[in-house]
Parts: sequence; C-alpha cells; structure tokens
Amino acid sequence: MENEVIKTNLLAIAVFGFLTMMAGVALYFFRASIAGNIRYLMQIPPLGVAAYIFAFNLFRYYNGSLPDSFANTAREIAYSTLISAGIFFIFTVMFVLIIGFIDRLG
Repeated sequence: MENEVIKTNLLAIAVFGFLTMMAGVALYFFRASIAGNIRYLMQIPPLGVAAYIFAFNLFRYYNGSLPDSFANTAREIAYSTLISAGIFFIFTVMFVLIIGFIDRLG
C-alpha cells in the first residue's frame, strides 16, 4: 500500500506540475489583462498545495479509496472547504488589522 501511495504521489506531483506550468504560460500571454487583479491570483498556488494535501489525506484516511458514497465525499470536501475558508478569512482580517496598526505606528 505504501509503495502505491508513493507512486501515486509522484505521478500526481508531475501531472499537477505540468498543469501549473501550462496555466502559468497561459497567464503570461494574458498578463496585460490580469495585471490589475493579480492580488486575487497570488494565493492560488498555496491553495492548490492545500487541496493536494487534503486529497491525499482523504485517500489515506479511507485506505486508498473514496468514501462509500458521493454524499460522503461531497460532505468531506464541503467541510474542508468551509473550515479552510473560515480560517483564511480570519487570518486575512488579522493580517489587515495588524499591518494597518503597524503602518499607523511608523
């Protein structure tokens, strides 16, 4: 089982690395269009890593397969998304407040 997880992990890294490269090339050609909104795109790579970690932990938790029903899979993804979005929101508000406070000090 562990050997299969390592093989799947390495192949997933290769495939998603290639897809990330292709997305980067596409964004490069549209850089003039997206330059004003780059602040919305900067957090996408770490979110992709978080999704990758979640997916592998999900498969590991369910012994290399998906939960027994689509509803359970959707529930697992929804819980993870809601918790992560809430934490992202809290951290963002904290950083904005702290940086704003520090900026006013000096």
